[in-house]
Formats: sequence, structure tokens, C-alpha cells
Amino acid sequence: MRKSLAIPLALFLASASLLLMAADAPPPALGVAKFSADGKLLKPQDLANWVFVGTALGMGYNEAQFNPSAPGLFQVVQMEPAAFQYFMKNGHFAPGSMMLLSFYGADSRVSNNKTGYVQSALKGQEIHLIDPARKADNGHVFYSFQVDGNEGKPVPPGNECVRCHMTHGAFEGAFIQFYPAMRGRIPKEALEKALADHDIR
Repeated sequence: MRKSLAIPLALFLASASLLLMAADAPPPALGVAKFSADGKLLKPQDLANWVFVGTALGMGYNEAQFNPSAPGLFQVVQMEPAAFQYFMKNGHFAPGSMMLLSFYGADSRVSNNKTGYVQSALKGQEIHLIDPARKADNGHVFYSFQVDGNEGKPVPPGNECVRCHMTHGAFEGAFIQFYPAMRGRIPKEALEKALADHDIR
């Protein structure tokens, strides 16, 4: 009788051990980002299919007064689809997640538009890569793209972009407080702290 119970018990313990090991294992890297031989990020060819997560007009971090007649640039944020799906399911970023920031001009009185602003030409793009395997800057690297460029140069380590993101981003070095679709997936305390942060300079 004892022998017959020992085998199922051993199997149960082995299964439980495997489950615990799987829970502790780091998430697999997405592997979407591709690089040139000299370390530049190759612009993904499917950017039009990336998921829209937020936009801003004339956003700035200083005390300058907003000028409605010259509101600045539209800043449109999109996320690579697999990375977005992983974040929404798990509540954190998978290694290799990428977010795209595109800068557009702001035009008024275009076509039948009489008030407000519409996006004009693309001015530039930036991709934020989140990958703990890249030890510099806590695994956050920003790549800058020219309008017609297919390769993005990494911003040097220790740059202001990373410092600002790590200090003022609501969660894991990203400004989730500005992305309505993603806000509900981060801890309430982190969101409240970020929304009360008025000291970005």
C-alpha cells in the first residue's frame, strides 16, 4: 500500500517542482528587434501595424507657457504587437519590447478644417527598446531614426531620455501614465504616484 502511494506522491512533487521552476524563469525574449553589423537598430517594416497606445500635442517638461498658435509637434506612440499583447496579458514588459515614438508637425485650416489641428508631415522617429540583456542604462536603449532612414543610431548610454524615463515613468521605465489602454495593467500605487509627479524638468 505504501509503495503504491509513493509513486503518485513522487510524481506530484516532481510536477510541483517543475511548476515552481517555470514560475521563476524569466520571460522569453521576443526577438523582434534586428540590428546591423555596427549595432544600429533596423527599422521594422511593419510599423503601420503597430498598436496605437497614446498621443500628445506640444508636450514639454519645462515651465514655458503653451502657445495655442504654435502648439508644437504631435507625438504619437505605438507598440510592437507581440510586446503589447504580452504586456496586457502579464502586466509587465517582455525582454525585447519596443515602443515607437513618431513626431509630426501640426497644421490648421487644412481642407475643411476650421479649428484645431491635424497632423502634417513626419519629422522623425524614435524607438525605445526594453531589454535587460543590455546592461547599460538598466536595459533601456533609445534609437533615433531620420525620416527616410532605415537604421536607428543608439542614443549614448547615460542620456537624459533614460534618466527621465526611469525617474518619472509610471512603470518599468515607460510613461504608462500617458497611455490609456495600458494604465489599468500596472499597480494602482505606481499610477497614482506618477500622476502626482509635477516635478519633471
